[in-house]
Amino acid sequence: MVLEVYLGKEEKLPARLIIEKVPPEVANEKRRKLKTDKQNKRKNLSEDRLMFCDINAYITNTTEEQLPANDIRKYYSLRWQIEIIFKAWKTVYKIDQIKQMKIQRFEAIHYGALILIVLTNRLLAFCKATLYLKSGKEISELKFFKTSKLILTELRNSLTKPLEMFPDFLSLLTSHAQKACLKERKRTRITPFLIINPNP
Repeated sequence: MVLEVYLGKEEKLPARLIIEKVPPEVANEKRRKLKTDKQNKRKNLSEDRLMFCDINAYITNTTEEQLPANDIRKYYSLRWQIEIIFKAWKTVYKIDQIKQMKIQRFEAIHYGALILIVLTNRLLAFCKATLYLKSGKEISELKFFKTSKLILTELRNSLTKPLEMFPDFLSLLTSHAQKACLKERKRTRITPFLIINPNP
């Protein structure tokens, strides 16, 4: 179901509200998570809120030509890739845990962490492309970030060696990623890579 709606108190902005019914097992799982979520334990969940679990609702200002209603859930799932990246930064590099320190030390530590994050992202992109072209398999971003932290010594050593030896480190990293970082493929779910590249 697609409805034309208007958002805003003063200036009314046109948008599309797209509603789709979900399978009973999906709705029941959403209700289970609501009831067991720590933030909701102290709240009384209304019947309306629980009934809302039977549907997915999306609001967008794109046109039907730009984003067909039938494709919106597929593309909306890409949003979670951003969440995964932020989760990796917080879980692996602890960028949200800041102790009291002098500003100079803070800047040194966190600029260093950001440089490491950028470098890890570049290595992730290399390994993802290499493994997909080689075997058609995708890498889990969170698993890769955790794995990359375990081999920081090898990375540091490779950066101090002659440039022509760096491919040896990339080969080692790719091999390790293939063993420990592959994404679990679910039959009913299309991976982000295939959403972006439907005909790789």
